[in-house]
Amino acid sequence: MIATDIDATLVNDDKKITPRTLSALKEARKRGVYVVLCTGRPVSGIQDYLEQLGLTTKNDYAITFNGAQGRNVGTDEVIFQNEITANQHSQLVDLSHQLGVHGQLVTADSQLYVTDRDISDYSVMDAFYTHMGLHYRELVDFPQDMKGTKFMWADKPEIISQAMTQIPQSIHDQFYTVLSAPWFLEFTNPAATKGHAVLELASHLGIQPTEIMTAGDENNDLTMIEAVPHSVAMGNGNSVVKAKAAYITDDNNHDGLGKAIEKFVLNE
Repeated sequence: MIATDIDATLVNDDKKITPRTLSALKEARKRGVYVVLCTGRPVSGIQDYLEQLGLTTKNDYAITFNGAQGRNVGTDEVIFQNEITANQHSQLVDLSHQLGVHGQLVTADSQLYVTDRDISDYSVMDAFYTHMGLHYRELVDFPQDMKGTKFMWADKPEIISQAMTQIPQSIHDQFYTVLSAPWFLEFTNPAATKGHAVLELASHLGIQPTEIMTAGDENNDLTMIEAVPHSVAMGNGNSVVKAKAAYITDDNNHDGLGKAIEKFVLNE
């Protein structure tokens, strides 16, 4: 199984899959290797890539929301889902208001909710690029049983950096937190990590950790880099990911993922 991040890993800086990487992935799939896109995006935000790669059958799977959900993309069956509760959402909204950070809730049906009338430009950008609906709603108007795949701070990097130093321990005890981009800090169920999700999907498919190659570049990829022995860091990846990976390939603008697949999966 190949489990790969999308942004700055599968795609280049123009958000395109390079021809060499596309060819390597299609050849791996032809040989019976599961190709799993493992991303912070919702499934609505990866449809174009799934179609380009031909990953649309009942034998194809994706891990979305940074590991909160795993699904069969051919049948739309949800294999697993680890969410945050309405009470936890309320705590995070209160903390966001207290620290002056824009927050957003992302739900399993690819909807994005904000409780600030002054909607962050980063929330607008996120909804646009991932094809999510964007909604303003007062906290009191949320259903008491409404859950989310993740809560995010979406704001200027300097605002998030400052607010991160003020997160109370009670929040750290409840959530897995990861900076997926300088302008996005994500709060998820502790079981909702890419590493946990890759292993859970692999178990569902009867695949051993030694039969998995993971590839990524950022902190939200770190758990899946650490989860398997055959892990690949992109040349453009950060220093932490590179230090933990078994192998460092070329960057995302120079066929890094494709070259790693040729080396470790196709044995070319």
